Amino acid sequence: MDLAPLTIKHAYITFLFPFAYHSKNRRRIGDILQHEGFSFFTLDNTALESTFYGDITIIHEELAQFFYPFLEDKLFPNDMDSPHFMRFSKAFYTQGSLHHQESHINYEVMSIDVTLCPFGNGIVTVRTCITDTPHDISDSLTFIHYFRVLEAKLREEKGASHHFSFGHYSSTSELLFNYFIPYLKPFLLHQQDHSYEGLPFFEDERMFSSAYLIGDEQAEILPEHLFRLGQVDGRTPDGKPFISSTNPQYISNYVKEHTYTRWAPNSYIITSAQAQITLTNMAFKKCTHSLQEFMGTHYYNLFIHYFYKMMLLKLSYEYSEIKWGKDRQVVNALIELITKFSARYYFKEVIVRTEGRDLSQMLRKFFRMNEHYLETKETLDSLYRIQEDQSDNRSNNLLFILTVFTVVSGIYGMNLVIEGWKDSSDLGNIWSYTLFEWVAFITALSGIGLSLILVCITAFKTLQNSFRRYKK
Repeated sequence: MDLAPLTIKHAYITFLFPFAYHSKNRRRIGDILQHEGFSFFTLDNTALESTFYGDITIIHEELAQFFYPFLEDKLFPNDMDSPHFMRFSKAFYTQGSLHHQESHINYEVMSIDVTLCPFGNGIVTVRTCITDTPHDISDSLTFIHYFRVLEAKLREEKGASHHFSFGHYSSTSELLFNYFIPYLKPFLLHQQDHSYEGLPFFEDERMFSSAYLIGDEQAEILPEHLFRLGQVDGRTPDGKPFISSTNPQYISNYVKEHTYTRWAPNSYIITSAQAQITLTNMAFKKCTHSLQEFMGTHYYNLFIHYFYKMMLLKLSYEYSEIKWGKDRQVVNALIELITKFSARYYFKEVIVRTEGRDLSQMLRKFFRMNEHYLETKETLDSLYRIQEDQSDNRSNNLLFILTVFTVVSGIYGMNLVIEGWKDSSDLGNIWSYTLFEWVAFITALSGIGLSLILVCITAFKTLQNSFRRYKK
């Protein structure tokens, strides 16, 4: 299938990498980032409006008015002791190139954000731009395809490397954590060394991509271009333009479902599970405000919904790892977590403006957030009800045993044996007890033993829960 070329004059590309950390290290991470030259982001600090975005300036007042107040205060706190979202940003403007086979694409790492989110989650944002201008849309998509892969494992992901004046790197993970942000690596939580498989919300070990591509003025934007954007179809290993479907009807239906066409036929925003990309054929001067939105309000719209997706996948993973019948406290902790998440952060309406609401709905749809939320909540409710029933059965059995002890001890008053112990501690006379004295004696010892066991079990569970909370 012959693919129509499309010349791209400007390409701004952002990558989002999710990570997990211990909440107890939150302030320590912030202090280290500041020591390494990162700035704590606040809307009051207007000096940061033109620091991290290349030749684009972000107006902080627009960010403040874009979200509802109940979320704005959490997204943009003024205090580093805030339990909400803390963003630390640093400008790099470092130029390098991505090599693949016999070709290479020159690009620039403009800036990096490290945002510490609630509940021990975080997001690293890498802002880049392709400096080879002009270039074909296949080159933009090839760059996105390879850069978003932290550790290449599949055949179609291998073969790319990053080359800078300070060194060469065989993977994006190596580039980020050996040069740009090595001080963050000790705080990342992974279940397996040198792997991201321990992060349930890091799908396929690929970063989510967001891009703004400016093509030739008046160039025709075809459905196949938009489909390739949504699927991140760049070039094949031998360098030929690639599209992952040959069915025109399928391509048409996909584009219709995934594309926001408010500013068509000059601009389109396509959203999928792996990317959200804007493609326009307007002149650069006419795109200034739209680029400001891409770097500012639309970025934060994507950011908050990506955080929602992370949290829901994390909850799904944690309840799937529960040891049945043994982790009642874990179920209670997860119910507490989803309750706090829902009450403080998870809102269906977060955007004030119309276009923001439309894009928000598309993100919720393709991130499948409603399904994840309902599934997680219903599963945790079912687990809680079942474990409550099991707990009630155990309580009923214990109550039955205690009732028997109470009845027997009430009948005997514990006096038949105790009378024989008033003047001596010698237990030698127990062999002369009558049948009823033996019953009273065994009842007394069993009751005392049961009480000690219950006290020990309660103390052990209390210490275990305290230790678990401390670890989290």
